[in-house]
Amino acid sequence: MATMIANDCINCGACEPECPNNAISQGDPIFVIDPLLCTECVGFHDYEACAAVCPVDVCITDPNNIESEEALIARARALHPETNFGDSFESRFRKGQDKAAAAPASAPAQTPGTRAPASAAAAPVTAGAVSAFAEADVDYFELPPIDSWNIPMRCYKCNQVHEENVKQFMIGNVIFCPHCHKSTFVRDNLNYHIRTLLKDAYDQWDNQQTEFAEQRERERTQFLERRTKEAESFKNRQKRDLEKIRQDLDTIGDQYDAAGKPYKKGSSFSWG
Repeated sequence: MATMIANDCINCGACEPECPNNAISQGDPIFVIDPLLCTECVGFHDYEACAAVCPVDVCITDPNNIESEEALIARARALHPETNFGDSFESRFRKGQDKAAAAPASAPAQTPGTRAPASAAAAPVTAGAVSAFAEADVDYFELPPIDSWNIPMRCYKCNQVHEENVKQFMIGNVIFCPHCHKSTFVRDNLNYHIRTLLKDAYDQWDNQQTEFAEQRERERTQFLERRTKEAESFKNRQKRDLEKIRQDLDTIGDQYDAAGKPYKKGSSFSWG
């Protein structure tokens, strides 16, 4: 899933130097990520560097551009032919695997020929507090071709079992037992039961997978919408807090009793 930058980007530029693929550039009006260069930092880090340093958490997963770890590491190898990633490369898909727990401020080991990530200790507290939404990919099983199934048959004559391909069970076809050579005539009811079972099973398989994928997409969209609203609400709260700090400072500066400041006439502390 290539990472994208949401419209709430504040153009701080913190993400641009962190990208190991130079996929981030200044757009109009905000920074943008080139999906043809983005590898979600697979091969370099077990996290997405742009999301880790973004102060407003707008480097998020692009729900319309879903990619597997295999596709991302293949792109990284194509973009960096001089780097040997090996089989145990860094990846958010395998975050924490085969590693001892590290302190939050510890930077990941730098791969030769790559750019070192920014120190977590030097980043603002909010920079890595919340990462972009990342979801585990679903490794769907694939059904074999419907005509590739073999069906075990027990010979009524010798009682031995032999397998026959489903294509042999056509109406009027004759199947011979390889053990005793007794023949079996395929009638319409046998053909009907086999074909109906396979067709219903395959239709149900496709429908369930489609419904599952659509449900996940709905839940992902709802999650991202909720995150966007929460981020906007938090940003507005920070804006109000910032305005209050400014107002409080203005009040202190305006009301400070500086030496030599003239008193208002009629004040209980005046001489006149």
